[in-house]
Amino acid sequence: MLETYRGIPHLLDTWFVLTGMTLPVALSALRRPGDLIPRLAAFCMPAAFALVIAATLSPTPHDLGQVGLCGTHLTTTGGLTSLQGLLNVLLFVPAAGMLTLAGGRPGDGIAAGIGLSAAVEAVQALVPPLGRSCQLHDLIANSIGTLCGVGLAAGLQLLTRSVLTRGLAARPLVVGPPAVVEHAAMFVVRSRPRARHRRDPRMAPGRPARYHRTNTQLSG
Repeated sequence: MLETYRGIPHLLDTWFVLTGMTLPVALSALRRPGDLIPRLAAFCMPAAFALVIAATLSPTPHDLGQVGLCGTHLTTTGGLTSLQGLLNVLLFVPAAGMLTLAGGRPGDGIAAGIGLSAAVEAVQALVPPLGRSCQLHDLIANSIGTLCGVGLAAGLQLLTRSVLTRGLAARPLVVGPPAVVEHAAMFVVRSRPRARHRRDPRMAPGRPARYHRTNTQLSG
């Protein structure tokens, strides 16, 4: 559960610490070869996931005192129609969108977003000292935010591909001078033809040829 009024004092501190811990991973992702948009998304993705962890698992002063308790009523405080529900939706948009842009597969973003939300709610239910309450509407709100983030990322990917396709189609075809390729190191080895003995021009036309034993010289 995203605590909008109790988790804020420690939210930025926790987020900065987690983002600093993942900074080497972000820098290595930025230096990898590939297109610019996936590399930027991979660079920002650790910070987006660190924001989710900091906003949902930062300790609060409240102790629920019961393990495994999870609310299933959608009409409780902080439901989908409240400010807290809207924040729960927006919280998962960057993480799912960055993962989709970095990997190029919307299915990975959807699975990671829903799985992360379910894991967060399970930790909140199993660790009461965190002061977080597990709620079904939080999982639904996070899933909606995941779908929105993946949809925005997929739309951006389609827009980028269409722009690149139009740019390549409008670019004039430049024909350069013919290139001369020298095959200096290429040797074609042909089989040698069978050796033929030349007929002595002094031999009579109707007289058969007689060979010596060496078969290398004709005699008339």
